[in-house]
Amino acid sequence: MKEIFLSFKPEYFKPILYGLKKYEYRKRFCNEEVCAYLYLSGNKRKVIGIMELGVPIRLDKTVDEYTNDTRRRVIDYINARDVCAIPIKSLRLFESPLSLESIRKSIPNFMPPQMYYILNNNIKLKELMKKQRLKECEFIHKHDKIYDDNLAMSVREIMKTPKYKEIDAVIDKMSDYKYIL
Repeated sequence: MKEIFLSFKPEYFKPILYGLKKYEYRKRFCNEEVCAYLYLSGNKRKVIGIMELGVPIRLDKTVDEYTNDTRRRVIDYINARDVCAIPIKSLRLFESPLSLESIRKSIPNFMPPQMYYILNNNIKLKELMKKQRLKECEFIHKHDKIYDDNLAMSVREIMKTPKYKEIDAVIDKMSDYKYIL
């Protein structure tokens, strides 16, 4: 499986951590399953774990397969944003996140990508990622079917759902994820 180093905005991470965001959206992406080392950009600046991502679904080529609300959301999403819906299959967090500063101690002048790096093109970075210890899997999504209730939903829409609010209230009281959030 191809391994990549994927940059991600921290504000989009909570719905993934909670297992509610089942697709990542990009304009273009690898056309195969990948193991993505997840780098949170912004004020976080750290690698926090691994996501297994499935083969992207080209929304512009599958729009006729959906009905009602899902079809409307897909059309709106294509018109306003990205066309690849990448299934998020699983998430495993590092026992200790790896800071950008720590990476730069091993790889001076390292600059995180705006989108992603293929790790076979950066062996030192790949070796550094492989040294990180992983926790148990946070979730697994089988993706044996399309999650119609989640396809083409923005993070803002997910964050408005009762399920998100319920999980967020519990997580906010726990210390297990403070090192990430």
